[in-house]
This record gives sequence, structure tokens and C-alpha cells, in this order.
Amino acid sequence: MLDASQMKNLLFPDMDVEKMEFFPHEKSLKVFVDGAVPDVEDGILLGRGILFFSAWESLSIRKFDAATETWSDLNELTAEYLRDLCEVEFLDSSVSLCGFSKQSDQWLEWKIARAQMHAEFE
Repeated sequence: MLDASQMKNLLFPDMDVEKMEFFPHEKSLKVFVDGAVPDVEDGILLGRGILFFSAWESLSIRKFDAATETWSDLNELTAEYLRDLCEVEFLDSSVSLCGFSKQSDQWLEWKIARAQMHAEFE
């Protein structure tokens, strides 16, 4: 198990999101990934894993429409799920997960502020 401080070093080059389990009323999100790299210099590849986020203070989901060059906010009912993790940024107890949508193929940005988090890998 990796705690929040260890997660900050994770990279997800060319890694797909297998599925996401989102329970907004419980403030719980699980992101199932097909792998991760804990440190580029070591060259180690972790197997499948789950990123756990819970008890967040705030969560926002935005989608970018390249045709109109506009951002739109998505709510819990209209949330789209990530197909891949192209950009991931951990800052203190917050995280930004960016990639393409499984539903619309448009760019998504999930931002989770002040959350409890950990990760588990095979």
C-alpha cells in the first residue's frame, strides 16, 4: 500500500484507466489503472492498481470541447469517466487527474481538494 506522500512520485505513462467507481454522496472515488511507475530512474513498473480518494472537501469535474474551445462543468449526475491518465498532479492532500473521456473522447479534468488518499498495486 502506498500512502499519500508515496503517491506523489507515481507516474502513469501510457496507462489506461480500466474503470472508475464514483460515489459522490459517500465522497468516495476508486480509479482502477493498468499500471504505474513509482520512479522513472528505477525503471520499475507496478502492476494493476487502485487509487483511492475519499472524504474530500471539494471535487470538480470539467470537460474541454476542442471544437468550441470551451470548458464546461460537469456535476455528479453528468460526470464522465477517464479513459486514461495523461496528466496527474499531487499537491499536499489534493490531486488533479486529467485525460480523455471514455464517453465523449474529450479532455477531462478531475480535481479533488483535501482528500484522504492511498493506492494499492499488485
